[in-house]
Amino acid sequence: MVLRFIEDIGDKTISALSSLNEALKFTSLCLFHMIQPGSYNPAMQMVLTKQIYFTTVQIIPLFTTMAVLFGSVIIGVVIVLATEYSLQDEIGSIIITFVIDEFSPFFTALLISLRSGTAVNTEIAVMNVNKELNTLKQYKIDLIDYLFLPRIISGMISAVSLSILFAVIMLSSGYVFTLFYMNMDFHTYKYLLISAIEVQDLVVLLVKSMAFGFVTMLIPIYSGLKTTNAYTAIPISVLNGMVKLFIALFFIEVLSLLLQSL
Repeated sequence: MVLRFIEDIGDKTISALSSLNEALKFTSLCLFHMIQPGSYNPAMQMVLTKQIYFTTVQIIPLFTTMAVLFGSVIIGVVIVLATEYSLQDEIGSIIITFVIDEFSPFFTALLISLRSGTAVNTEIAVMNVNKELNTLKQYKIDLIDYLFLPRIISGMISAVSLSILFAVIMLSSGYVFTLFYMNMDFHTYKYLLISAIEVQDLVVLLVKSMAFGFVTMLIPIYSGLKTTNAYTAIPISVLNGMVKLFIALFFIEVLSLLLQSL
C-alpha cells in the first residue's frame, strides 16, 4: 500500500511537470512569434482588427456602466473609511493606489476573462474537435500567426486600454461622492489626485494589464487545444481553462503586491 501510494504521487508529479513543461514551451513559442515581424502579415492584421473590435469595442457600453457604478460606490467607501480613521490627508494616495494599481487592471481582467476568455476557449475547442485546426495545417497556415497571436495581442491591447478607461471613469465618477459627502469642489478633487499620482502607478497599471491580457487569451487557447475529440469534452475544457485562468490572475496579482512591497 505504501509503495503504491508513493508510485501514485510520483506519477502525478511527473504528469504535472510534463504538463507544465509543455505549457511553457507553448508560451515561449507564442512569445517568439510575437516579436517576429513576419508574423504580422495582412491576414493576421485583419484577424487582429476583428478581435480588437470584439474584445474591446463591443464591451465599452457595459464596461462604462459598471465603471460608473463601481467608481461612485467603491471610492465612496474608501473615503468614508479614510475619514473614520483620520486619514483625510492620505485620501488622494489611497484612491490612486487602489484604483490604478489594483482594482482597475484586476477587474478588467476578470471581465475580459468571463466574456472573451470563455468564448476563445470554446472557439478553439470546437475547431479542435471538428478537425478544423488540422485542415488549416494541411493548407500550410500557421496556427499561431493566424489564430493564436491575434487573440493574444487583442487581449493585451484590450486589457491595457480598458483598464485605463476604467480608471479614468472610476476616478471621475468618484468625484460625485466627494462632492456630496465632503462638499469638495472639482478643482480640489483634481489637485488631490494629480498630487498623489506617480509614474510608478502608471507603470504598474501598464505592466499588470499587459500580463493580465496575455494570460486571459493564452490559457483559454491552450486549454482549447487540449480538448479531446468529443463534443462532450468542450464544457470540461472551458471549465478547466477558466479555473487555471483565475489561478493565474490571482498569482499575478499576488506577485505584483509582493514586488511593490519590496
